Amino acid sequence: MNGALLLASPEDTHWVASVARILRDLGFAVQTGMPVSSATADIGLVIADADTGIPDTLLGAWRGAGAVCALVLAPDAARTLACGEAGVACLRQPVTEAAILGLLASQHFVALTAREAAGVEQAIAGQTFGNPAFAAELVRALVSSTRTDLARLRAAADDLDTVRGVAHRLKASAHYVGCHALRLMAQRLEHAARDGDAATAAALAAIVEPTMVRLLGLLATLPASE
Repeated sequence: MNGALLLASPEDTHWVASVARILRDLGFAVQTGMPVSSATADIGLVIADADTGIPDTLLGAWRGAGAVCALVLAPDAARTLACGEAGVACLRQPVTEAAILGLLASQHFVALTAREAAGVEQAIAGQTFGNPAFAAELVRALVSSTRTDLARLRAAADDLDTVRGVAHRLKASAHYVGCHALRLMAQRLEHAARDGDAATAAALAAIVEPTMVRLLGLLATLPASE
């Protein structure tokens, strides 16, 4: 599961609880109040209060490791020096789900961790009880369904029924391959489409689509993928 690290100064922690709730619904394992030195390699998103005093070099290092980084500013605050440098974005309070989704989409975020990607083949083996023939059959089915659903999602536009159907099927596919971050992101997409929330569905689809491309690429490298 993708990790999210939320860092706030002692004087400004009120945004953390609401942001943590949003991120958990999107499939992130949220860590709050951690010392910077204990951040792990699984962190895919860092959101920090601009007053925490995190060095710009550290934000750049996180970015270099592939994490999306953003600073939280007060509604009327001037942009900090770090914002815009080394790909560090700004989020103004109150931080909404729409703002977070926009941030992730703009940074080409993929809801698939390196750990999950490396474990896809093992997850399929577990689902098929170590039976190579059964595993090959599942791989072929997943490749076919993912290709079809990717095409449908790209063509769906504002057709929320199609989006909901794709998201529903993708939840199952993500479960089979042990990609829990993608499963929860697809679940949130399914709910947004079901509720008629076109704006949120579009923002989620902008993240889910490249994640499906990444998953398809992984599946295509496995035995019997064709």
